[in-house]
Amino acid sequence: MEFSELFSIFSDFLSQNSLTSLGIISFFGFLCTGFFSYRRQTTSNKNLIGDFFVDQDMLTPPLERPAYSDRMAYVLSEMSDLAYFKFEGPSSFITDAVKSIVDLKLDETESIRDFLDEFSENALLGHNISVDLLRKLLKKSGFDLLETINIKSSQAFVCKRNVEKEQSYLVIAFRGTEDEISDWLTDIYALPTHVGSTKVHTGFNNAFRVNTDKGKTIENILSDILKSEQALSDKGDLLPLFLTGHSLGGALALLATKHLASDVNGACYTFGAPRVASYEYFDNIKTPVYRVVNSSDIVPKIPPGAITALFMNLFKALAFLSSFSLSLSNFFRKLEEMIDKLNGYRHYGDLRYLTDVAEGRFKDVKLLSNPPAIDRLIWFWKHIFATVKAPLRSHSMLIYRKKIYQVACDRNCKVINKK
Repeated sequence: MEFSELFSIFSDFLSQNSLTSLGIISFFGFLCTGFFSYRRQTTSNKNLIGDFFVDQDMLTPPLERPAYSDRMAYVLSEMSDLAYFKFEGPSSFITDAVKSIVDLKLDETESIRDFLDEFSENALLGHNISVDLLRKLLKKSGFDLLETINIKSSQAFVCKRNVEKEQSYLVIAFRGTEDEISDWLTDIYALPTHVGSTKVHTGFNNAFRVNTDKGKTIENILSDILKSEQALSDKGDLLPLFLTGHSLGGALALLATKHLASDVNGACYTFGAPRVASYEYFDNIKTPVYRVVNSSDIVPKIPPGAITALFMNLFKALAFLSSFSLSLSNFFRKLEEMIDKLNGYRHYGDLRYLTDVAEGRFKDVKLLSNPPAIDRLIWFWKHIFATVKAPLRSHSMLIYRKKIYQVACDRNCKVINKK
């Protein structure tokens, strides 16, 4: 009897005896399941893992290292905005004004009127604050001004919380450059400097580690301050240290964290900061880094990040597909090489995203922790379709301050009032 006849008889038997067929199928299913379960059974992990807690030095993590704080975010947002005031001017902007008006000729009425108009506007806006006035403003809020720094186009100040019965801490606040956002995309200094196998933005790196004043860089000056007696506790340890800045100031704060405060009791808070370097550049940082981004702010999206890799692959493919034309293929290869020069920039830090609100309705703002990139991309383009000015408006430090203050109040004021 052939196999086909046997199979036909067996099939007829199963069709006429449904319970029997169900039992046979279940039996074979059980055997198969059991076989594959046996094949996939876990083996002992004793030899794979080894002993537990083999390194006793790893059992004492830094319990005091700060996590994200709404109140600290508020303090540092105020400091970041305060860094924009031009404290690097003469000891009194009134003295500067008198000198300027004396230099004018009395018969040039229009010039004098223009000068007085500009001076009164600056005085009202408070943009020409002297070091003395900065010191008084900080003192009024319980901070001592330790130092101001002014090297070429980079400015910063260092202060210390000094209130009786409170833990003292240090703040380093860097100034940003809101007026030159458009330059960052085309400026030659956006090209990276190679540091070993890593990349860092040349302009930011120069501002922090290369540009000098009397032979000292910002890095040198800050290093000396952090070693001084006023920056140390009674036990000789560095006080808790917080670094901050908005826009370019955030980039400098991140570089300062890497080179001067990579493992401290403190944190780095940046506001609307651009990308600074490649992933590997920040490998040694243990200090928490929190990067706060406001809705559709354009600056955190420059220099280009992962999208450069997509364009590189696109131009590479186009160069291959257009190989029938040498000139066209070379054109795409040149584009690929140009994009490759900007490739590698990535953000570093724990993202805190401030949601968009209707104009003036800051009470509606929410603070989101690390929302998915696809959501942020959708929100970004939604804002652009609403108004092309949204990405620039969202970069305003004043808006950052108001939103962060609202979040801090919503999450802390009830608790504080109960104390």
